[in-house]
Amino acid sequence: MLKIPKNWRELPLDERVNKIINLFNINLVEINKIRNLTDKKEKLLAAAALQYNLFNDIHSYVTAWIAGYGSDAVVRHVFGSSANLRKIFIKPIKSIKGIDPSWSDIKNRIKIPKKITPLLAEEIGIHLGDGNLSLYTNKYGYKSYRYSITGDLTDEELYHTDYISKLLQTLYGKAPIFMRRKNKNSIETYLNSKSVFQFKTKILGLLAGSKRDIEIPNVIFDNNKFSIRCLTGIFDTDFNITEHLAISGKLHSLKVARQIHIILKRNNIQHVYTEYDNYGRFYIPKKSANVIVKKWKMHNLKHTTKFDVFEKFGVFVPFTTTSERIALLSGKISLDSLKNISKRRKAKFNS
Repeated sequence: MLKIPKNWRELPLDERVNKIINLFNINLVEINKIRNLTDKKEKLLAAAALQYNLFNDIHSYVTAWIAGYGSDAVVRHVFGSSANLRKIFIKPIKSIKGIDPSWSDIKNRIKIPKKITPLLAEEIGIHLGDGNLSLYTNKYGYKSYRYSITGDLTDEELYHTDYISKLLQTLYGKAPIFMRRKNKNSIETYLNSKSVFQFKTKILGLLAGSKRDIEIPNVIFDNNKFSIRCLTGIFDTDFNITEHLAISGKLHSLKVARQIHIILKRNNIQHVYTEYDNYGRFYIPKKSANVIVKKWKMHNLKHTTKFDVFEKFGVFVPFTTTSERIALLSGKISLDSLKNISKRRKAKFNS
């Protein structure tokens, strides 16, 4: 979707006209028809309708300009506020106690889950593993609410762009944005949304900023079906598969670590849990790890392809990437080729 440049109001009049015409292909005849209307309210509504039809948004200063006024104060004078004008064209999303949607949320039709589901429980697990909530206030006092999930670019790009993306769009009604940082080998998947931020903090009780004191919400922890889905999200994002096909990892939130220990115990999943001063460490041997990967259905190809390769070829090939294992499984490369890649990479790693 095309957007009005932020500095549009500071441009000279001729440049403003050209920007609008070039960006949105507005016919000056249409603008003149609107400006020739005699009723001020009718004129502003026509101007707002024109820009909304063109780029699915309404800016009071653009509305005023199309209608032939030099200041957007006319919008506030006629409608009381810019928000009141916007509401005529874009209806507010259904209100939820504790959530105050931003105009961007309303415009983008952000939705909030009405109840806990297995999908939401898994997404919360992903959040507990690799997610983060942040609130920034710029020098003008404008607040920016962000929910982000960060992973390994080499091994988890498909997990982010395919699985996590679809999951977030299903739950919240908006496709996330991806930020790839090759110099840091990271991929960040994020949503900028006040409603999602408030849903997670005010409704679910998840913490913004540091996750050291975060915990699995009771509504998920107390339900075994939901808690299993939550754990798959955590294991998919924050744990590793060893060369013995065991699941291994540690968590710096002791509250979450203790909850995981309890959930694994009540599901008869063999594991070793060791608690230290500021983190908890897990080791889940191959047999139990296989239950989690296959029966519980983990979704991160970084992990599942290791089991798939072993299942098909009977070997674990270290020092390989997700894309290389997918190539082997799809027949694009041979097992010997993958082993050679592994040997070269191992030699380089040990040199």
